Parts: sequence; C-alpha cells; structure tokens
Amino acid sequence: MHVLSVIHYPVFGGPHNRSLRLAPVLAKKGVRTTVLLPDEPGNAAERLRDAGVDVVQLPLRRVRATRGIRTHLQFFGSFPRQIRDIRRLIERLGIDLVQLNGLANPHGAIAGGGMGIPVVWQILDTYTPIALRKALKPLVRRYADVVMCTGVRVAQEHPGMPRKSERLVNFYPPVDTALFRPDPGLKASVREKLGLSDASLVVGTVGNINLQKGHHNFIRAAALLKGQVPGVKFLLLGAMHSNHREYIDGLWRLAAGLGLELERDLIALDPTGRVHELVQAMDIFWMTPRRNSEGIPTAMEEAMALGLPVVSFDVGSIAELVQHGHTGYVVNSQGPEEIATCTLEHLLEPAQRTELGRRGRQFIEENASLEACAERHVRAYEMALGTRIVPDLSPTEPVS
Repeated sequence: MHVLSVIHYPVFGGPHNRSLRLAPVLAKKGVRTTVLLPDEPGNAAERLRDAGVDVVQLPLRRVRATRGIRTHLQFFGSFPRQIRDIRRLIERLGIDLVQLNGLANPHGAIAGGGMGIPVVWQILDTYTPIALRKALKPLVRRYADVVMCTGVRVAQEHPGMPRKSERLVNFYPPVDTALFRPDPGLKASVREKLGLSDASLVVGTVGNINLQKGHHNFIRAAALLKGQVPGVKFLLLGAMHSNHREYIDGLWRLAAGLGLELERDLIALDPTGRVHELVQAMDIFWMTPRRNSEGIPTAMEEAMALGLPVVSFDVGSIAELVQHGHTGYVVNSQGPEEIATCTLEHLLEPAQRTELGRRGRQFIEENASLEACAERHVRAYEMALGTRIVPDLSPTEPVS
C-alpha cells in the first residue's frame, strides 16, 4: 500500500522526524510512504530526501497564529486550488491512504476523503486553540476513518473527534534505540569538544527555539540552579530560524540579565544531524514548554533512551511518558523555580540519576521503539482500510 503523509511545515520537527524514522520500518511491512510538504524555504525536504524518504512539494498554505486578515484571506482563497492539487497528486501516485500530521490543516483529509480514499488523522499536541478545535471537529468526524493521538491526555483534550471510540489509536512517537543509547566514551568526547569537560553538572534541552517550547522558562530555571550548584553548565540544542529572531534575541538578553553568560554558562547550538551525539553531553534533561503546546515530545523520549532523568512541566501527555519519581519528575505548575527545586532535591546524586535513567531507557525500549510505533501505525492503517496489510501484530498496547 502507498501512504501520502501530509505535513504543512517546511522546517524539520516532530512529524518529519517520525516520517524519517518510520518509513524504512513500514516499508518492510509493505507500506510505502511519500511525504507531502509545502514548497517553501526550510530544511525538512532536504533532510527527508537525504534519509531516502520520498518527498513531494506543493504550494501548501497553513493556518497561522496571526490577526492579519490578509494572511487568513490568502489561506481560504487558495484552499480550493490546493485541494485540487492534492487530488491530482493522489491520482498520479496511486495513493491508498492519506495521513494528516496535525489537526489544524484539513487539506489532505478533504482531498482524500472526497475521493473515497481512507484518512488517518493524527492529533499530535494541545497547541490548537479551543475555538479552532471545535471548528475542525465536524471535519474530523466526517473525513477521518481513524484518529491517532500522542497519548490519552491529548485525546481527552480533543473529545469526540473520532466518530467511534474504537476508531482511536494512541501511540508514542518512535525512537531509534540503537542510535540513542548511553555511550560513556562519546559523552566524554562531546563534552570535551563543547568545552564542558570541567562541568560539575550539565543540564540541557532539545527543541527548535521558539516561544512554544518555552526556552525562557528554561533560562529562568537555569539561573536559579546556577546560584546553588557551582560549575553547572546548560546546553540548549535547537534550530534557530529567522521568523523567531525577536524571541531568540530576547532569550539572550534575559540570560545576560540573570547572570548567565553565553558560551560559558549557557551553550546554544543547532544540533541538526547530531542530536544523538550532542545530547550525550547532558546529565539531566529539562523540558519547559508552554501549557498548550506538546503532546509527547520525541526529544524527551530520545533523552530517556540515552539514560537521562527528566524534569518537565506537566503539558500534553508528558505525564504518561515520565513516571513521576520513577523515571523523572513532572512539575504541575509552569514555574521555573519548581524545575530548579526539583532538580536540587532529587537529582544531584549521580547514583539517583543513573537509576532513574536506567528505568527511563527500559520504558522507551518497551513502549516507543521503532517497531512498536510502526505496529501502531499499521494497526491504524488496517482499521482505516478494512483489510490486513501484514500478518498478526503484537498485542502490546503502548498507550491505553
């Protein structure tokens, strides 16, 4: 079978990473994947093609978080043409199923569903405003044969999206556990290259640097921890794009005002192609996103696969991934001071970090491996198609 996976964002992120990781695994199960991306500047198309993933680009527009009337008029004005373009693509490629990666842009569902092509609609986070969720709900119920969500809580935040509850499939994003595995030798080497060899503790995060990811919260927590832990260093790994320039410049001003010196206390790098290596330098992984943002962050799963304990705000389905006190800690508020306090109280001892990290690695191996995620996708595809693709799947349920 041939799946058209529609992603409306030109910059590499979670949905692109999932396509990159899963495409070769699904291919072994008889599922070919072609990714449809917008024809805009960005690194996603190149990275996917370099990994051997089929990519097609069209002039797709997407919903924007702006009050600019002109932007919204352009979106709606071009909508019919984009539907026609996607339908032509479906016919040309002989697509059997359309997969949407995200709630907000229904183009692929309308194009495929209107042609009688099964649709799997993925809801990946809690970022979409409530009003837009309500507006899109009738479309999801009409066109989605199966809805996939990153965790139970994300599904609960979008009640009634599938027509029938049994048409809901929850999943953990995939992690290549062979690539993301603890390596003490690599850890020492990366620390030396980054000038972190003398650090008493390295705390870091991974994510494109923007307001949604809440890096300002990370910096405030870092300043608090620095005042209590001599020699601690902080590592921000994330692409920095020009459309977030104002926010990024504000982060560096905030850091300086709180006594964090760039390149000495706080190191910020674009980790493109090197995430699995650079994260090895960390001892603790923090995630401090805005309240309505995440589902289950792949970067957090990858950190857990590397044996890192996690401290995070309770956002989206993160509490389903991080078992509080067992593999890391989940902070209920949006307070940076609680991130710092939790770290001080529970994670300064190496033995404690090692044990939490070991449990986290085990959880990822059992629930978020490439094979486990691929099986969840095949299950969803088979439900949508009403036919078998591969022989019997494992009965394991990564998310109930």
